[in-house]
Amino acid sequence: MGKNLAKTVVQATGLPQNPVEKELQSLLVKHGTSPEDLTLDQLRDVMAEYLQTVFLEIAEQENLSA
Repeated sequence: MGKNLAKTVVQATGLPQNPVEKELQSLLVKHGTSPEDLTLDQLRDVMAEYLQTVFLEIAEQENLSA
């Protein structure tokens, strides 16, 4: 899958590709992989951790606003 998987994910977001590509690349490097070597299982792990981080940041912002 590799690079095609990463490209498909970036395109599927519907967001501007350049910032999404950079963010995904950063996440993959943090997890010790690259777009060329990306598997579906790795993508699941990376995205689950990313979403958890985003949700925690949102919760913290809401707590600061309250």
